[in-house]
Amino acid sequence: MKSIKYLLLASILLLGVTNCTDNFAELNIDPTVSDDQNPALQLTRTQLRMSHNRYEHWRAQYIYGSCIIQHNASSFSYWSGDKYNEIASYSSAQWDHDYPNTVKNVVDLVNRTSEDPLRANFNAAARITKVFVFHRLTDLYGDIPYSQAGKGFIDDIYFSEYDTQESIYADFFTELDAAIAKFDDGAIELTGDFWLDNDTERWKKFANSLRLRLAMRLVKVNPALAEAEVRKAISGGVFESTAESTIAMHSDTETNGNSDVMNADDNFRMSNTMVDYLKAQNDPRLPVWGMTYDTANVEVLDVTTWQGLRNGTDGDSEEFNRLADFVRHNRNTIKTPSSPMFHLMYSEVQLRLAEAAVRGWGAPLSAAEHFSAGLRAAVEQVAMYPNASIDPADMEAFVAANPLREGSTEESLEHINNEIWASMYQNAVEAFANWRSSGYPILTPVDHEIGTTGGTIPRRYYYPSSEAGLNPNYQTAVDRQFGGDDNLMGRVWWDVQ
Repeated sequence: MKSIKYLLLASILLLGVTNCTDNFAELNIDPTVSDDQNPALQLTRTQLRMSHNRYEHWRAQYIYGSCIIQHNASSFSYWSGDKYNEIASYSSAQWDHDYPNTVKNVVDLVNRTSEDPLRANFNAAARITKVFVFHRLTDLYGDIPYSQAGKGFIDDIYFSEYDTQESIYADFFTELDAAIAKFDDGAIELTGDFWLDNDTERWKKFANSLRLRLAMRLVKVNPALAEAEVRKAISGGVFESTAESTIAMHSDTETNGNSDVMNADDNFRMSNTMVDYLKAQNDPRLPVWGMTYDTANVEVLDVTTWQGLRNGTDGDSEEFNRLADFVRHNRNTIKTPSSPMFHLMYSEVQLRLAEAAVRGWGAPLSAAEHFSAGLRAAVEQVAMYPNASIDPADMEAFVAANPLREGSTEESLEHINNEIWASMYQNAVEAFANWRSSGYPILTPVDHEIGTTGGTIPRRYYYPSSEAGLNPNYQTAVDRQFGGDDNLMGRVWWDVQ
């Protein structure tokens, strides 16, 4: 796999050896760090770190995100996401991983390539990647270190100020504009990219598809800006097929972080909310994502008999003693270490275009046409998992049987965003953001005795406790947004009631 080759080369590049010298200046040069890293290898490392590492996927993605959003459920006490209990290491996991690793690398890559016209394509790709990295962080936490983040070495900034989410989003759109304009056929060809195969035209479509996602975040807080950016994304050109999507292809050695979690921890199941939703519409994705067994440990193929686990169960629940009865994750498909990681897909683009059509924001087709295309693409992408097999006739029957509900504008918006929620199974962090910005699906909250939200579904993750002790700008950000109380119930800027 390309990712293996690039990672090995990056390791060789970053681990240098130096001879002894009498020169004092040379003695004070770190021999393990290159002062001119290969941008291709740095791009590869950044991309790989976003999907290969198990740590944050286990905590931020699964234990918290997937249970909060009711994709999954667990009866084990440490799976506290659907009990709404505050566990610092889970809430801070995405932050703790991204800032010292992904943020530092992508900010450095942007900085290294910014003044070199020959590296314009690397700079453009890095700036788009930077937007992608930071949008996950700000959507989870709210105001975050952004303009000064990752600049401890570059500018000697060790205590970054927290930028407001409103200003961060404004800069996202500016950066996407600048990145698209910077791609240059006369510059060095892009290499090291295993998301989009070094195709700069696909990168431009990725930038506009990301713009479409971000614009739809703002429908409640700034609908005028949302519409303007949606129209810009459409006119600029978004993904036109599943093949153009942003996907990290993994291998048996550079494994998928999601799969690593499922193989390490079998103490969670698909939730009854998710299973019941998929069963109700005869969705062919259910047996790709899930599987279950009878008392003789024989796989049960009749999905109509499958049960999801109720969110909020624990060791005292009757479900705890029969965990084997509930739908677990398919060991032949999504648990395969080499399974792909879907970052931003054509299916999402089509479903968001369906919403744009409902709102009258310049979508090229009708809402119903975009919706059907989105459903079809959502099934196509699931069929990309190893050993997955979906009969094309079943896919078409599913699409035909589930046309967009158009009884009212709100009914259409609900149907579209319900499908975005379902299609983002395995991407709970994004599903959590879309649920907060759209209000759909309508979920039944859990009121568990260990919960800290009073039986209300969380609205964000809270900052790492280390920030309170180390960053003097932390309290200003908490006071500005949440009245001084940093917890799961604060609403980020775009999450207005």
